[in-house]
Amino acid sequence: MMSDQDLIAWLCSAIVIIFIIYIIIYEIYKRWFLEIRLASLDETLLNDDSVIIEEITDAPLGSKIISQVPAYIIDDE
Repeated sequence: MMSDQDLIAWLCSAIVIIFIIYIIIYEIYKRWFLEIRLASLDETLLNDDSVIIEEITDAPLGSKIISQVPAYIIDDE
């Protein structure tokens, strides 16, 4: 019969494995959903706190990308 220490070890292992599987599934879902939002040109991505804009690759002719300078959204209000 299993001792109490073996049972606790198995329970802790199961909890860790379930947590790792959950994180992997969550990351796959998050990336899949982001791809859908990008493909549909979802403008709410600009103000979404879960998305970080690191580099803008589509800009008007003559624009230059300068590293280490934050980009700010300019509203047309």
